[in-house]
Amino acid sequence: MQVIYRQRLEQVRNKLAEQKLPALIVFSRANVRYLTGFSGSAGVLVVGQDGWTWLVTDGRYKLQSKEQTKGTGVKISIARMTDKVLANILNRTKVKRVGFEGRYCTVAFLDRLKSELKGAKIRLESVTGIVEDFRAVKDEGELNFIRQAAQLADAAFEHALKVMRVGMTERELAWEIEAFLRTHGADAIAFAPIIVSGERTALPHGQPSDRKLQKGDLVIMDLGAMVNGYCSDLTRTVVIGRPKDEQQRIYKAVWEAQQRGIEALSANQKGKKVDSIVREVLDKHGFKKLFMHGTGHGVGLEIHESPSLGQRSKDVLKPNMVVTVEPGVYVPNFGGVRIEDLVLVTNGTPEVLTRSPNPPKILSV
Repeated sequence: MQVIYRQRLEQVRNKLAEQKLPALIVFSRANVRYLTGFSGSAGVLVVGQDGWTWLVTDGRYKLQSKEQTKGTGVKISIARMTDKVLANILNRTKVKRVGFEGRYCTVAFLDRLKSELKGAKIRLESVTGIVEDFRAVKDEGELNFIRQAAQLADAAFEHALKVMRVGMTERELAWEIEAFLRTHGADAIAFAPIIVSGERTALPHGQPSDRKLQKGDLVIMDLGAMVNGYCSDLTRTVVIGRPKDEQQRIYKAVWEAQQRGIEALSANQKGKKVDSIVREVLDKHGFKKLFMHGTGHGVGLEIHESPSLGQRSKDVLKPNMVVTVEPGVYVPNFGGVRIEDLVLVTNGTPEVLTRSPNPPKILSV
């Protein structure tokens, strides 16, 4: 793995050279992990265009940081006052322009850093996407972890179908899923499971409540596992008992939209175009206005990352990007349906990584 981290750091340096930035301050935990292997909860990375890299963290991670970054060429500084240490590094390296990840840096920290650099004539510039653009395209090692996380999500959904029963609360079902993931190989859950039932399925990101599952309920289960830092994401909608005609009608529209969206995934396709294809299908069924979020998003070290499949997306798909396709229809005071799969973009037919049953008619349990 050390070779991979060295290669990733070199890619970033080449990008800095293109943008004529002598150095970059990396605040994002996911970006720090991607570039160095360090997975601690506190750490700031400084990457120099001319070959040097410093990781600044605190005493809790003295041993972990050395172990995880061994062989990467990263130098480590253990300190309490990160702003002072960063200022010292930048002053010693004599850089004059420094990019920093503005999206992940607080105003308070930036003010402290500027204060420490007062008189040094170093210009700080907010930048975006330098590391994220590389992260969007996965290598084989990353895909292996994502595949494992997808398999665990599938297994958790299968478990949920077995234990789901009338009278069980949404919270209880959510815990069954979380406990299964944690005891069957996941390092962690990718996010807290979203479990909603009945009229509450009209809430796209509703949190599990004490509502008890009832016969005739729609139930949305949105869940994901994490393996070695990499996430999966899966959503299925089922009905308890025999589905009503309107439930089936909504489900059919969402299922068809999702299938068309998956088919549209290809190298050089625009994320915005995939989203428009999905919306056209929902519009045909009369549900376009009830789809209130994007069609999908990238998945990797973070559950939401580049690229985006949405109306405002400027992303263009490339082979080895991993994205979700997750259309949904949400009818107030009635309920909703969302279907989501994790999909690998290839040079040919897209590969669906999540394999849970996804029939054209709503699954009855």
